[in-house]
Amino acid sequence: MSDAPTPPDPQEQGAPPKLSHTVVRGVGASALGYLGSQAINLGAYVVLARLLVPAEFGVYAAGSILVAATLLLTNSGISSAVVQRRDRVEEAASTAVVTMALTGTGSSLLMLAAAPLIGTIFDSAQIGDVAAALAGTTLIQALGSIPEVMLQRRFSFLHQTVVVPAQVIVFAATSIACAAAGLGVWSLVIGQYAAVTTDTVLNWVLSRWRPSVRLANVAMARELIAFGRHVFVSMVVSALPQQLDALIVGKGFGTAALGQFRYGFRLASTPYQSLVAAGSYVIYPAFARISHESERLGAAFLRSLRWICLLGAPLALALVPLGVPLAVTLFGDVWREAGHAAAAMCMYTLGAGVISVVGEALKAAGAPRRMTPIYAIFSGLSIGLMLVMIPAGFTAVALGLSLGAVGGALYAIRVATSVFELDSRELARATLAPVLAAAVMAGALIPLEAVLDAAGRGPLPALALLALEGLAGAAIYVAALRVIQRDALAEIREIASLARRRAGT
Repeated sequence: MSDAPTPPDPQEQGAPPKLSHTVVRGVGASALGYLGSQAINLGAYVVLARLLVPAEFGVYAAGSILVAATLLLTNSGISSAVVQRRDRVEEAASTAVVTMALTGTGSSLLMLAAAPLIGTIFDSAQIGDVAAALAGTTLIQALGSIPEVMLQRRFSFLHQTVVVPAQVIVFAATSIACAAAGLGVWSLVIGQYAAVTTDTVLNWVLSRWRPSVRLANVAMARELIAFGRHVFVSMVVSALPQQLDALIVGKGFGTAALGQFRYGFRLASTPYQSLVAAGSYVIYPAFARISHESERLGAAFLRSLRWICLLGAPLALALVPLGVPLAVTLFGDVWREAGHAAAAMCMYTLGAGVISVVGEALKAAGAPRRMTPIYAIFSGLSIGLMLVMIPAGFTAVALGLSLGAVGGALYAIRVATSVFELDSRELARATLAPVLAAAVMAGALIPLEAVLDAAGRGPLPALALLALEGLAGAAIYVAALRVIQRDALAEIREIASLARRRAGT
């Protein structure tokens, strides 16, 4: 990437002058929007858990195994390439729209053709039917991706604060209504179509941007693909554990166990993935803006990594004592195994969050090729450990996914140390202290939950006890962090103060 100044692009005229303020405000707004959306989504799945049985969720999970893969094939890293560009943005975006429409069509047709094979692998005609029915969702999502990118480039938070909540509400209303009408697994399929259509339509409406087809050309498509191919490979490799878990668990333990596994993953990932998704939506374009200032980019990366660990570690490790009572309280006793899975895979979301921040920084620095070995190690460890753990049972497979993510995160930090020329001691301070403090918190909550036994109470007493344990855990975490790394609390207060000031302006 050249460090020579480039003419201001029309799309950049509204660029914020102080990225630190914009990022804090953006992460706050996006996190609130995303957390609200996930709260609604969790509420929807609480209701659906009482309308559908675990096996029906397992059928949907197996049938949707190709959705993420074909969407990645459609994207090919093109969205990241458009965000990262510093010139000829209109030409790039217009070319990307045409490219995405073509690849989206091809991917949907490929998924439709492969659906019978999915049914054969799982020995279920219904799973094959679900896979075929979901084929069109890939094209719909592909058509809405570039207007979302244009919102992201302008640091507009409408996607996280308007589009995502609307998408979740539409999915919840549609799927619950269909499930109540007795449509079973098809209620999830119909809800998915309603959700992705809402997402695409709102992205186009809110972006207020329209492509110029005359600007689209093959040469620009090649440029986008050249940048995006490394992102594409990394995304494909990183998605393997979340896709192959359906094959490993579904074939090894049955569709009912797969439903439990996916519910456990949803419980483990909801709060933390909200933070990661909201943060990365703002962090990547912010990193891209300062990518020509290596020292500033390294400092921004280190601070982002510290925040991910400070906020993510306690959310992840709290699932060790609270995973089972949360699952039983929210979804019912039939979903107890999902709670065990959530507790076992708690470190997956923390590890994946660290990898995500490293990946955003590498893309912004113009070094997406460095992402591929990171995700290869992450996926290889996760899949290998899940396979090795099969004889030990369902929960052990979830633990294998968790351990694989930790290994991938450690390697990602090593790569970041080299690329951004960071002090390894600073990286250790940013990551280890929050994890140690969160471990102390989890260790203290285990005997507390054994005494209170929230899982054995009625819904309302259980919720009250879980809230009490959550507050106790937060207090223990802050106290432990104060002992291990006092300046971390000072930074939290400083950023919180900045966020309040920005909110008031």
